[in-house]
Amino acid sequence: VDRPDDLQRMANVLTAAPLVAVDTESNSLFAYQEQTCLIQFSAPRADYLVDPLNLDVRLLKSILAPIFTDPVIEKVFHAAEYDLLVLSRDFGFTFANLFDTMLAARVLGWEAFGLGILLEQEFGVQVDKRHQRANRGQRPLPLHLMNYAQVDTHYLIPLRNRLKAALEKSGRWELAQEDFNH
Repeated sequence: VDRPDDLQRMANVLTAAPLVAVDTESNSLFAYQEQTCLIQFSAPRADYLVDPLNLDVRLLKSILAPIFTDPVIEKVFHAAEYDLLVLSRDFGFTFANLFDTMLAARVLGWEAFGLGILLEQEFGVQVDKRHQRANRGQRPLPLHLMNYAQVDTHYLIPLRNRLKAALEKSGRWELAQEDFNH
């Protein structure tokens, strides 16, 4: 998504979804002052890669801010702390109604809670981590980096569903919600 009309179409899909998975990619290893180079979104039936380097910041703010602040739409992250920091810093976004899959796994007492390990355990998906430290600021962004970024959110909603069921079954749902709100 690198054009205003595509951004609006994506926002229409996300606004209608009860759950939206979110992740970000920055160029922290390649720039003195890092910036958000990619914002990934997944809805139950669609994945999107937003290119904030090719979109007007004011447009991004006006279209995406209502999604992030909507208390009805649950935003699903993995290890949300960094993503929330960069999205707030670079765009001024604030957030409501979060679910963090890493925190959920920790509350459940799982020994491993990295996204790659969780995806392999829960879905049999192996993530190629050699692209983890690539420069997301390069344009055009190579297809293998776009595919890698897509996986970061594609499985978050089904993972969230499994984790939420486990939290409820274990009686730890309220505890997890406190962590998500914090």
